[in-house]
Amino acid sequence: MQLKGRILNKGYAEGKAVVLDRAFSFIGDFDTSTGELTIDGHPLFGVTIANCIFVIPTGKGGTIAPFMAYEAKKNSKAPAAILCNEVEPLTAECAMTIDIPLMDAFGDDVTKVIKTGDFVKVNANTGVVEIVNAV
Repeated sequence: MQLKGRILNKGYAEGKAVVLDRAFSFIGDFDTSTGELTIDGHPLFGVTIANCIFVIPTGKGGTIAPFMAYEAKKNSKAPAAILCNEVEPLTAECAMTIDIPLMDAFGDDVTKVIKTGDFVKVNANTGVVEIVNAV
C-alpha cells in the first residue's frame, strides 16, 4: 500500500513503525538516552522509537524540544523518520535539526492506516510512503 503526503524535510528511511495515538513531545514523552517512550500508563510505555518510523497525529512541546531531539540523535536513539497527520512548528524544527524525513497531510489518518510493527519505507524526496509488510 502506498500513501502520498506533503514533504516537510527530505530524505529516505525505512524500518518498523511505532504508532502513537496522541500528540508527542520530545520533552517528557521520550527518554533521549534509551529511545523509549515515557508516557505513564500508555500501552507503548517503554517501547523504543530509536531508528523506527515514528507515526503521530501531531506534535507538541516547547522550545527545548529540538535540543532533546539532537541529544537523541547524538545517542543514536532518534526516530529514522516522522509521519504525522498535521505537523506543527516544533516537530518540524526537531526533524530539521536532526535531519530526518518528515511528512504530513496524507488525506487519511496515518495513525489508523499504519500499525505498530508494520515495515514502512519513507521516501520524503518523492512524497511517497510505502507500507511493505502490514501486521
